[in-house]
Amino acid sequence: MDLNAVMARIQENPDFSRAGMVLIHCGVVRSFDLQGRDVESLEIRVNAERAEEIRAEMLDRPGIVEIVVEFNPGKLTVGDPIMLAAVAGGTRPEVFPVLKELVDKLKREGVTKTEQLA
Repeated sequence: MDLNAVMARIQENPDFSRAGMVLIHCGVVRSFDLQGRDVESLEIRVNAERAEEIRAEMLDRPGIVEIVVEFNPGKLTVGDPIMLAAVAGGTRPEVFPVLKELVDKLKREGVTKTEQLA
């Protein structure tokens, strides 16, 4: 996952001049789960078809110019990047809610995570 490469992909969009911001989320493996237990590793499996459907749905929102999503599937350890999601759009009121909904939906419907506890 290369932020510069993601930005370059976004800037290739012919409508990029309509964007006033690019908001980026980079999820990483935490050292603990939501119950506070130590995590050793995390296995990520991606449903690429569903992830693309979600991306396309969010791309259709008003003011959104481009969306790039990358995953790091497989067995990951603490600190490893899991997912990079970038949303380019006109204004903060357009972009912020789309990024949140995009990440939430991708986590719920586009990936499966299995934590290995320490």
